[in-house]
Amino acid sequence: MVSEHASPLAVLGGVDAGGQNVHVAALAGALADRGHEVVVYTRRDDPDLPTRTTLRPGVEVVHVDAGPPRALPKDELPPFMPAFGDVLREAWSGAGRPDVVHAHFWMSGTAALPAARALGLPVVQTFHALGSVKRRYQGEADTSPAERLPAERALARGVDLVVATCTDEVAELRAAGALPRRVQVVPCGVDTARFADASAATDVVGPRRPGCRTRLVAVGRLVPRKGVEQAVRALRHLPDAELVVAGGPDAQDLPSDPEAVRLQHLAAELGVADRLRMVGRVAPADLPGVLGACDVLLATPWYEPFGIAVLEAMAAGLPVVASAVGGMLDTVRDGVTGRLVPVDATGHLDPVALAEAVRDVVDDPATAARAGAAGREVARQRYDWARVAAATESAYEGVLRDVAGRDAGTDEPAARRPARRRGRQTTRAWLREHLGELEGVLSALEAQGDRLDRWGRQLVDVVDAGGRLLVAGHGGSAAEAQHLTTELVGRFTGARRPLSAIALRPEAPSLAAVHDDRAGEVYVRQVEAHGREGDLLLLLSATSRDLDVLRAAQRARELGMRVWALTDDAPNPLRDVADEVVALPGPSTSAVQEGHLVAVHVLCVAVEVHLRETPSALDLTALPRRAGVPA
Repeated sequence: MVSEHASPLAVLGGVDAGGQNVHVAALAGALADRGHEVVVYTRRDDPDLPTRTTLRPGVEVVHVDAGPPRALPKDELPPFMPAFGDVLREAWSGAGRPDVVHAHFWMSGTAALPAARALGLPVVQTFHALGSVKRRYQGEADTSPAERLPAERALARGVDLVVATCTDEVAELRAAGALPRRVQVVPCGVDTARFADASAATDVVGPRRPGCRTRLVAVGRLVPRKGVEQAVRALRHLPDAELVVAGGPDAQDLPSDPEAVRLQHLAAELGVADRLRMVGRVAPADLPGVLGACDVLLATPWYEPFGIAVLEAMAAGLPVVASAVGGMLDTVRDGVTGRLVPVDATGHLDPVALAEAVRDVVDDPATAARAGAAGREVARQRYDWARVAAATESAYEGVLRDVAGRDAGTDEPAARRPARRRGRQTTRAWLREHLGELEGVLSALEAQGDRLDRWGRQLVDVVDAGGRLLVAGHGGSAAEAQHLTTELVGRFTGARRPLSAIALRPEAPSLAAVHDDRAGEVYVRQVEAHGREGDLLLLLSATSRDLDVLRAAQRARELGMRVWALTDDAPNPLRDVADEVVALPGPSTSAVQEGHLVAVHVLCVAVEVHLRETPSALDLTALPRRAGVPA
């Protein structure tokens, strides 16, 4: 990993020390827990720092000499990135050669990409924040170097994979020129165990002010874009609430911090100074206690690439009231784990609307308790660092397959191979690893929900017009094809009319001669027999190597049929032939096949949603559940 300004060893709370430091440290540790060896390269900002130090077993930090060995604002670092890159190239030329390079932030990418390309190493890029978004919301106040936007565009086009931390970032990346198949969403994570008993942790905030029934908390760096001002303004409309602001410099240094002084002056002007409590930097060990002493987290930034504080609050069982921006559109489930408050074109929210959202949550204790419990469960199931590391590993494996395929001079996917690991495999270890693989696959599938919903609507339209769906696959995929057609002819969740759907048979006795004499055409003959112009052909292939499947796609296109494919994300000819593709990453064929099975079920749900003439958005809660299946 390369993290030029955000050292995993840094003390949090400063202007340039925050979520990225947490992300790099926690992800590196979680990958080490999965058996990988991780080295984090960061810039030396203190002459007394050792060249190499161990962060924890499996993770080392290397301090790179690039520029003066003292703390500098990150916007002043670009001139030193070529020297940083030279050190990386030298380090990676020998025994320190990595399997994958993962650059964090745009400047890390400018140092890592030239060094990696010179040595034939694959590069994964996580931006953490995009200059185009920062410029949009900060305008003239944006202090980013002039080269940031063109550098980000070059990186988006040049790296092997961009790992976005939220779906909102994907559109920005595509606008920057990133190829859709080279962008994958893997969220940030949280140490759920650390926050599990937050309510029992030591209260480091102190007693509540008399008359304050509700204690709100905002956690993060003290910079204007974090939007704490809007939270302070909301206090005017919440007379029985106090606001704790955790972050910034140490408490004794708050009187000299420009943003802290500005917020305190604002609170005095609004008459709420007695209900604003600024506690300064909070040690990581004390953060569970801060959250446990509060009732609701307020996250009100103008923009937010992800928002780790939101996950920490959810893991602690706090409801969250947040701006409807960036990563919080993914993490906060409006009306379930808290509330999302709309923002204007500048990213600012209305303090009155913010106060109303807070009251929606806290006025009914049962509502607040349900939201807190739901948030804790979402954090545990989706955002625990172990799951995020598994999804990241899956992304790395996909990159390695793509690169191996390109090196071989073929579009065929390279054989799946495990990354370099330590230790011996056990049944339980394999299960843990495979569940991690599935986390990455299902995360990628979730991003394809709109496409599968659209497929369901189009399938209903084709059948209503007298057409049909043909489905085919080999091996385990053939079983999934049969399963899909059985559900469509029958029913998946509720009573409805049958749909015309046929599973093509890979080894039908009557086609034995075709299979023997015309290799690769067993499905072609069935497409010719059953398919008509305007029909649909869905092909399932977890390995992308099936000649029968590929030729069936080509013949279906010649007949005027529309072709969909469920496949893996490696470069392959099926993706080029199909009209639309849902491609899933996975370091194993079984993980991709299991993802395809979930996609089959989602497609069944989409069909039934549109048969019932519900709104076009896929809403699983609108359908009746099978007996015994929990809500």
